[in-house]
Formats: sequence, C-alpha cells, structure tokens
Amino acid sequence: MHLNQSTLLLKAFLLLLIFEGVAQSQSPDAFSEPVADLIAISNVQRAAAMRFHAMAQQGCGLLIPLYKYPANIHTNVEFNRVMELKRKFCTIPFWVILNPGSGPGQAVDANYTKAIDRLQGAGCVVLGYVSTQYGKRDQNLVVTDLERWKRFYPRIQGLFFDEMVYNDDESSLEHQLDLSQSADEKGFWPIVTNPGASTPGRYFKTPVADVIIVHESDKWPDVESIHGNYFGSYSDYPAHSRGILIHSLKQLDAKQVELISRYCKWFYVTHDEYRINDPSASNPWDELSQHIEPTCKIILESQYSPQE
Repeated sequence: MHLNQSTLLLKAFLLLLIFEGVAQSQSPDAFSEPVADLIAISNVQRAAAMRFHAMAQQGCGLLIPLYKYPANIHTNVEFNRVMELKRKFCTIPFWVILNPGSGPGQAVDANYTKAIDRLQGAGCVVLGYVSTQYGKRDQNLVVTDLERWKRFYPRIQGLFFDEMVYNDDESSLEHQLDLSQSADEKGFWPIVTNPGASTPGRYFKTPVADVIIVHESDKWPDVESIHGNYFGSYSDYPAHSRGILIHSLKQLDAKQVELISRYCKWFYVTHDEYRINDPSASNPWDELSQHIEPTCKIILESQYSPQE
C-alpha cells in the first residue's frame, strides 16, 4: 500500500509524541541518577532520530517573502492568490514571511493580524521578518523585535532572520545561536535564517536554524555550490535544512527546479526584479511571483517521478 508524504509525517509525529510521553512518565526518582540520565539521553536521541526521519521524507516546500501590505485582506489579490494556491496544492508546504516594517513595526496593525489569521486558515505557516544586519545590529534590538512579534501578533508561528552573519568562526556562530535560542524559548517555529550565500558547515552542525538560505541571487546556483560537497561545507546535512531565493527571472526553468530540489528543499523563484541603485526595482519581494503555480506543478511531478 502506498503511503503519501502527509501520512508518513503524521505517523512519525504521532510516534514522536508517544516517545515523549514515555520519557515524561519515567520519574527520575524511579532510577539511580546515572541510569535516569542515560534514559533521558536515550529518549532525546530517539526523538531527534524520529524527527530527522520525518523531515527526510519531506518533499519540497515554498518559502514566500510576501512583503506586500495586506490592505483589504478579504479581496487582496496577492494574499488571496497565495491562499488559493495553498488550498489547490495542499500537500506542498507554504511558509509565508510577513514584514510590516523591516520587522514587526512599532504597533499592532489590524490588517496584518487578519492576514495572519487568513493565511493560517488556508494552511500556510506564517513567519515574521527580523533584521540582523550580518551581526552588526544590536542583539538587544533584535530580541526586542522577537518580543514585539509575539506581543503584537500572538498567532505568528515562525521567524525569518534576514542577513544572518555567516563568518566561519565561533563568535559569529554563537551570536546567531543566541538569537535562535531566544526565538526558540519564546515558542517560535520554524526558524529560518538568511545569509544568502554558501554557509559554513558549523552553522548546520549546531544547528542555528531549521532552514538556512544558502543562495539569494538573480541566477540559479551551480550544482557544486548548492550540493556543498567540499570540506567544511554542508553536504553532511540534509536537504530539508537548506533553501534558496531567486529573483529577477522572467522564465522558470523546470529542469533547474528539479535539479536543485535534490539538494535544497525550500525555495522561491520570482520574476520581480532587483537592480542596484534603481529605486524602481529596489525590492524583489514586494510583488507575488508569477512562477508559484508552475513551481508547484514541477514539485508534484518530481515527487512522484524518479529523478534521473
């Protein structure tokens, strides 16, 4: 009997809950301290392995930077298009990033509150944008943004840390790890970070995020770089931990989507343009991509057809 992706993930999740329940039911007082520690470690490792298995079966998903103001949300063309496509392609994960003002803004905006509600009602996971300026932004200001997201929009689910520092040194790693742990403690999931470039393997080993964007450009990455198959890179870590963002592409290349999906499970390709020093093309994420529906069709076809 063929089990689809959603069924496999559900079974793995239910098993994870069972094992977590077993771990919680075992009182440390019932065992000697060394034995209790071993049981706790074993349960954590088992749960991690099961989560890895569930994620490893996951197909590709869309990570959609929707930096558009949600005016008239019930009739807003672009927001409703995302919701329509999510309902149409219900087995493909849609993670939608919202950005009221390079972060949560200074006050609650009822239009964003309603946008979050409606996106989630369609089955989208909604992430809030947070700027980190490659580690140059004061860490306290970043944490303040996390608190504002949670206070202004309690239903927000995950976070998108833009411009993540990605220097190959321990202090840079610790900086982002502190931010991600703060987000985790506040209940955010998923956590996505965006250095926008090839990222040292230490950021995956720790890890600092559920997904790291390893390529942001107006061109497709070459296979070698996106595979990360070189010393110190990320080829030892699964494809579901990586994503790419591509802008300024008028045509969608189906072969590129199929090829890149072997090494990256999260992506977004848009026609929207970015040009340096051109105010008319300064933000490639302020218009919904024309390529979303074709991308979804390619994803579905590649999931149920062996890739050569």
